[in-house]
Amino acid sequence: MPAPSETASKSQPEHPLDRSFRAFVWYRVVQVVMTVLLSAFYGLRATGRSNLPKSGSALLVSNHLSHLDVFVIGILLQRPLNYVARSTLFVPGVGAFIRSVGGFPIQRDGLGASGMKETLRRLRAGGIVTLFPEGTRSRDGELGEVKAGISLLGSRAKVMVIPAAVAGTYEAWPRARLFPSPYPVRVHFGTPISVDEVTALDGETLTTLIRERMLECQRIARRGLARDTAVS
Repeated sequence: MPAPSETASKSQPEHPLDRSFRAFVWYRVVQVVMTVLLSAFYGLRATGRSNLPKSGSALLVSNHLSHLDVFVIGILLQRPLNYVARSTLFVPGVGAFIRSVGGFPIQRDGLGASGMKETLRRLRAGGIVTLFPEGTRSRDGELGEVKAGISLLGSRAKVMVIPAAVAGTYEAWPRARLFPSPYPVRVHFGTPISVDEVTALDGETLTTLIRERMLECQRIARRGLARDTAVS
């Protein structure tokens, strides 16, 4: 399996404003453990990390192929992420863990009032909120419909939108399989959609643009994955 690339620098960012110091330290502990595990079993690589801002709020939107996506999206990033997760995952034990690493619940069919309020709160605190705008894991490994609510959220929050895509997690752990198996994984972070673009575009145009940028990220991630599997 390929070794992880673009490893985080030794200098760490200062304690972020969107969580307590204790929560920040715990996030780092989980991040280190998951980095070791996923790099060993999945040869995780990430490209385009310089497209994420070093400070300030942003929406990070990605395709959704597997339960692994939540981990692989964030573990090679210096800045901690906040995660939107459907409310059915917040069962005893699991729910506490999700909350401890920055996750918060939304309804399966959309953000809802409480989800929108919490997303905006974390963005206004200067955090990065991660969304999977398809709303569910892919059934065939392809990017599905991007829900229109993402454009409304971007317009209300007035923050940049960073497209991203994961490749390889569908093969590693598709929704039809009970347990994961080793497979190389690639993540690519694309060029952000600026605040000016987000606020200037109408909802349908912005939704289309977000999906196009996600598709481009998917193509780049898949090209990297093809090189990884060719030499492994």
